Amino acid sequence: MAKGANDIQFRCQHVLSGHGRAVSSVKFAPSAGLLASASADKTVCLWNLETGAKQQTLAGHTAGISDVAWNPNERYLATAADDCTLKLWDAETGVCLRTLTGHTNFIMSCNFDAAGHLLASGSFDETLRLWDVRSGKCLREVPAHSDPVTAVNFSYDGTMIVSSSLDGLIRLWDTQTGHCLKTLFDRESPPVSYAAFSPNAKYVLCNTLDSRVRIWDYGRGRTVRTYEGGHVNKLYCLPSAFVTSDLGHWVATGSEDCTVAVYDLNTGEIVSSIPGSPPAVDGASAAGLNGDEAAAAAGGGHCGPVLAIGGHPSRPVIATGGHSPDNTVRVWEATRVAAA
Repeated sequence: MAKGANDIQFRCQHVLSGHGRAVSSVKFAPSAGLLASASADKTVCLWNLETGAKQQTLAGHTAGISDVAWNPNERYLATAADDCTLKLWDAETGVCLRTLTGHTNFIMSCNFDAAGHLLASGSFDETLRLWDVRSGKCLREVPAHSDPVTAVNFSYDGTMIVSSSLDGLIRLWDTQTGHCLKTLFDRESPPVSYAAFSPNAKYVLCNTLDSRVRIWDYGRGRTVRTYEGGHVNKLYCLPSAFVTSDLGHWVATGSEDCTVAVYDLNTGEIVSSIPGSPPAVDGASAAGLNGDEAAAAAGGGHCGPVLAIGGHPSRPVIATGGHSPDNTVRVWEATRVAAA
């Protein structure tokens, strides 16, 4: 066991059941009062984090939803779906305000800039698109990669966009001009399933289909940290998340073996591992237990690959989403346990 692995423990706070198929994306609202979850069942659910109650269901896509993003003011959300459209939603009423069309294949990712005026999207059609949120017009279409685009993300100041692709490349783009500023790759160039800027935008965090998470110093064009040994990622496009609190600075990622791995940001050591649960145990609710009791009986873990993960903006809390047969969202809080 890695040093430090036994002093941080994640306890399941809520098991949120409401999706009928795999949960593909989970995102905390900026103020962290709500959690949004997107699913292959074509819906997004909004959950009250204090009570665990479902507050709203957004329905309108005709195919599964791959990603959901909060506008910084929390009034709106965007969704990216396999029906080749993006939708903008009123978070309070659940009404679809606008449908954005133009992509010609599944849309994998969407993200707002910090001002909330621009929306970026990445698609299986190998393009990155930039949208004006107020008008719904596509401002720019960028032929970004030679394989599906798996993720797009703005820098904190909105001047750059990072994109990742199954072609093994990570690219940085100038938001204003659409010009490629940098292409990142290594000798192996495994397919890249996720990429996002660090909070200070000096680094890029990425997941690759060789069961590794990496941090790139894009200024120097090299990886400065690799996280491995705690998760399996060879098939699905799994994201990772920064988690920063008074307990530490971590990188958390889901895993295809139903577990969740939490790594120390600076050392790469495994800080904590959340085990999965077999379906027979996870079904304890059928024996008369409620969701949280069933989770406790099952050790709290998912019974399917953990496809989605999100980090709380200020607390040692993460949210995770499970593939079928799990289909649940789970909220976890970390505590430091005294050494024996």
